[in-house]
Parts: sequence; structure tokens; C-alpha cells
Amino acid sequence: MRSIYRLLLFISLLSSGVAYGQISEDPEERREQGQSPLKSQTPEGNPLPFKDRLRFGGGISALQFNPFSIGVSPVVAYQASEHLVLGVGVGYTYSNYKNYFGGNLNQYSGRAFAMYEIIPSILPNLYAHVELDQRSYSTTDQLTVNGRTTGSATATWVGATYSQPIGRLFAANLSFLYNLNYANNADNYLLFGNQPYTIRISFF
Repeated sequence: MRSIYRLLLFISLLSSGVAYGQISEDPEERREQGQSPLKSQTPEGNPLPFKDRLRFGGGISALQFNPFSIGVSPVVAYQASEHLVLGVGVGYTYSNYKNYFGGNLNQYSGRAFAMYEIIPSILPNLYAHVELDQRSYSTTDQLTVNGRTTGSATATWVGATYSQPIGRLFAANLSFLYNLNYANNADNYLLFGNQPYTIRISFF
């Protein structure tokens, strides 16, 4: 009888270990079966922990040499579901216009965005993209009385992003966005350019 109890105890421990292994299975293991790795849950449908859904990245923007300009835009995104990504980002761009008006241009930005995979069964990795982008700038020059000019503007971007996966939670993103708030004035021109649309490449 004692040997039967031991056998039952061994079987129960073994089955518990197998069950735990299934619950904690890495979604990346689906690649071995020719399937895409899951982004927000295990293959058994259990939600992944918060930290396992975070995506970090960003991009370098506005790089040019005459006049010199460079910008950085780090991003933190959260894989809310298999098809929904939410994120926030900040940005800074420095431009040197000393040869033009004797000064520099500093741009600052903060944004929040949402991306939803529209029809994954037909066009996988194509996302509808909505974003609120608040920007401000300051210039130092020799043309104004106090040598400094400031301004700000807000963009509401709508459009599409194609996201090419590089691993389970990292991708190269190509975005085509249109600014619904664009106005033909100096602030918008300095902060968003002379057109109401933008093409952006980012990684997260």
C-alpha cells in the first residue's frame, strides 16, 4: 500500500511540473513549430507579466549637415494585446543655424500613440496609427531684441505603420502619418516642416 501512495505522489508531482512548464512556456518556442511567437500571452492563453510586454527603442531623426541638425527620440511601448501597442516617447532635436541667422534651434517633444493591427489574417504587421505629439522650440540668434524666440504646436497624427518584426518584441517600423492639426504658420513650419504629412522610421 505504501508503494502505491509513493507512486501516486510521484505522478502528481510530475503532472504538476508538466503543467507549470506549459504555463511558463516561452512564446518564442512557437518558432520551432513554424508559427509566429506570441507577444502578450503564452501558447496556452495565459497573460505574460507586465515586464515581458514592454518594448524599448526609438530612432534618430532630422540628421543633416548643412545646416547641421540631429535629433533623438526614445520610445517605451507596451504590448497591450496581440494586436494593440500603446506607447509614449520624448524627443530632442538640435539645429545649428549660425551661418543663416547666427543662432541655434532646440526642439523638444512628448508624444503618446496607439497602434492596432488592422487585418492580421490578410495583411500581418500593418497597423492603424494614432498619435498625439506636443512640441516646443527655442532659438538663440542675433536678430531679435532679447536673442531668444520660443513657440509650440500640437500635432494629431493619423495614418499607418508597417512593423517588420525583429524578434518577439522588437521591430523596424515604417510610418506614414498625416497631421490633422497642421496650420501654415511659423511654429508649425519650424516644428513639423512645410507639409502636413511625415514619413518616419523607428525601432521598438
